[in-house]
Amino acid sequence: MAFGLAFLTLLAVALLQSPQPFYYDSGLYWELGESFTREGHFSLLNFDNAARGYALPLIDHGLQILARELAWTESSMVKLFNALVLALVGGVLAPKLAEVAWPERRWGLPQRAALVVVLIVFWSGFLNYPLSDFPALAAGLLALVAISRPDAPGWMLCAGVACGLAIDIRSAYLALAPILLVLVAWAWFAQRGAPHASTARRALCMTLLVAGFAVVSLPQSLSAHRYYGTWSFVPGATLNIASGFLTPGMGLQLYDTYVGSEYPAQMNYEDPAGARLLHAQPGGKIASSGQYVELIASHPIAMGELLARHAINGLDVRYSTPYVEHVEDGSNRWMRIAGFVLVFLALVRVLWPAARRCLGPARWRYPVALAVLGVTSVATPIERRYMLPAQLLAYILALTPGWPKPIESGESGLRRLRTPAALLAAGAIFAAVVYHVVSGATSQLHLG
Repeated sequence: MAFGLAFLTLLAVALLQSPQPFYYDSGLYWELGESFTREGHFSLLNFDNAARGYALPLIDHGLQILARELAWTESSMVKLFNALVLALVGGVLAPKLAEVAWPERRWGLPQRAALVVVLIVFWSGFLNYPLSDFPALAAGLLALVAISRPDAPGWMLCAGVACGLAIDIRSAYLALAPILLVLVAWAWFAQRGAPHASTARRALCMTLLVAGFAVVSLPQSLSAHRYYGTWSFVPGATLNIASGFLTPGMGLQLYDTYVGSEYPAQMNYEDPAGARLLHAQPGGKIASSGQYVELIASHPIAMGELLARHAINGLDVRYSTPYVEHVEDGSNRWMRIAGFVLVFLALVRVLWPAARRCLGPARWRYPVALAVLGVTSVATPIERRYMLPAQLLAYILALTPGWPKPIESGESGLRRLRTPAALLAAGAIFAAVVYHVVSGATSQLHLG
């Protein structure tokens, strides 16, 4: 029921928005959907893009065929697909992951509806574009939910397939593969001394996990070998990650894309401190991941501050769309404040012992696994969509039922207000830090 209501609501929101051109990355993904057919013949090996995986363009290929068969516009078909994906995320997968992490806290219809509303408020503009962010997130969530059943062969096969899809759609999710292995090992180790599945059944489960991953990843590997001489299943493996992402990430603390008529497309929120560190490097660039790690080791405070600026700005809800038509002039302030309030509530849920205890027995490895999916993007020129896993985790923590009352009933007088006072003080400090970072980024905005 929750999924159906979420899908219908999201589809209505999507269709009420005016059709948008597929700008930049979204347009490229859509064009790549046509690359599987050459001279009238379809083949997965016709896909030859060096930077992107085949899975999302293949989905787009299917959407293009459906649009032609149904005589629908491309925009309407993309909106239908995106509404389906966001409904799965908000109405099914994210709530299920929360229940896996905190088994005593069940997500009913009110919590699921609230999560869908949050997704609409903060991310509704993404419904218009064939981008990788939500499909990859949905696949990653499915993999984490499925791996929580490590003794069920079907679920393990599902986890392998979902993991392969997530990495192929968004290569920044590469950490998902070892994370799944760690989660399986953790679960099996925790079962020692108790009744559990036989060795043969576990071997079957692990075989299916690997097989599912391999089947999904094989087309990408074969295509990469045919066109670029590598067997790697990771999209972009032949590209120089350091020069393409780490180097520009030193000089930018945030990036947006402008599609209006007043300015050029690039919205660069520059980082003077990071740029100074970069200029001190040989050749003024980051040549390898190893050099980046050495830079962190030699300048831990400066690099820690740089990465913190990236993370905080990545959590700043400046726009609900990936493509900005009107530069923010203060009218979105309420949305930005609401976004950071949810982040603060998530931190309170984790750091306030009473709130943490109210969650009941917890398997924190699953929320941590979700957060880790976006970690590798923090070093790049950050876009808010890159922080989607962390954003979703904040929503989950804030909306999971079971919050304690801050007023201490067993105390009298002013002592009853100690907890509210501490929360207010923490909120003030959090707000001051956030304001310092995001206002500093705004002052460094250069369009062009």
